[in-house]
Amino acid sequence: MTIPIAPAAPHTDAVVAAIAAIPMLVDRAKQPAGSGWQGTPGGSTYKRYAVVYPSPGIPDGNEAEPLEYLDYEAQINVFGATETQAETAADDVRGALIGRRLAVAGRSTYRVQTPAGQRPIFRDDSVPAPVYMAVVEIAFRSQPT
Repeated sequence: MTIPIAPAAPHTDAVVAAIAAIPMLVDRAKQPAGSGWQGTPGGSTYKRYAVVYPSPGIPDGNEAEPLEYLDYEAQINVFGATETQAETAADDVRGALIGRRLAVAGRSTYRVQTPAGQRPIFRDDSVPAPVYMAVVEIAFRSQPT
């Protein structure tokens, strides 16, 4: 029996749900509604947020079941009005994901890991008021239950 390739979308759903539970505003590949500056840029409250950029996943397995596993990765960009807000938000995202087994329907997941070589916090001065971005990269494997 060949196991069909596992869809990546339910894995992304699990990542988004874990971040939303922090609580933190989060969306896929776009800024979530209600996030960022709540009025005048640089002169109002800033709601930190995360943007998940998922990978399609890479199927893996053995001779008998070549598609049994799905190796999933995602990049999560976390934004704040200050370096400290972005760094704290990234810490919260890592705390919600790293070392945990996420719930993916019909799949059993390994613990979420972070690959080596993380990026430093970046200041974006191209917007009306500077914002800071931290990047959290994650990877985990799943298999059918």
